[in-house]
Amino acid sequence: MVLRVIDGDTIEVRGDGQVVPKDRVARVRLLEIDTPEQGACFADDATARTATLLPPGSRARAERDTQLVDRYDRYLLYLWNEQGTFVNESLVRSGHAEATLYPPNDKYWSRISGAENTARQDSAGLWSACPDASIKSPTPSETPATDTPAHPNLPDGPPAGIPDVDCSDLSGPVWVGPDDPHRLDNDGDGIGCDAN
Repeated sequence: MVLRVIDGDTIEVRGDGQVVPKDRVARVRLLEIDTPEQGACFADDATARTATLLPPGSRARAERDTQLVDRYDRYLLYLWNEQGTFVNESLVRSGHAEATLYPPNDKYWSRISGAENTARQDSAGLWSACPDASIKSPTPSETPATDTPAHPNLPDGPPAGIPDVDCSDLSGPVWVGPDDPHRLDNDGDGIGCDAN
């Protein structure tokens, strides 16, 4: 059962014993998608859309892929709501999320990445609402040359290549530097998840 929506790609559930152990309260990170981080363009819209698809109190059918739980103890899942809508794909197709691959979990990649192609062509959701049509961080070659801030006495942020991490998954501010693979730094100072 869905207990609450944390953000566009993360919810909290109570397990029914099928994938998540019975009665266990767990965070679920939707696989193969990424929604804008809180405070970023279209983040509130993405969270609201997820809440519409998976309202608290509703039931969802879950399917796992190769990796079930990440290092943040989140279940990595594909979800279908009570109406049979494939939520991961629906969020991408409506432009509320981008297709994002985190191997080895790739079971529905062609379907979800195809949904992104459709959303981009239709200028759906974030593809028309946000000045930078991609919520992904720029590559180093696209990043403007600026002075890199000094590394403060903070823990390093999560590395790239793991399922996307949101500030709600971390215990406090982290050093992300200029790369910021999970877009945790809203003000560009190299520190993610600070109060800004």
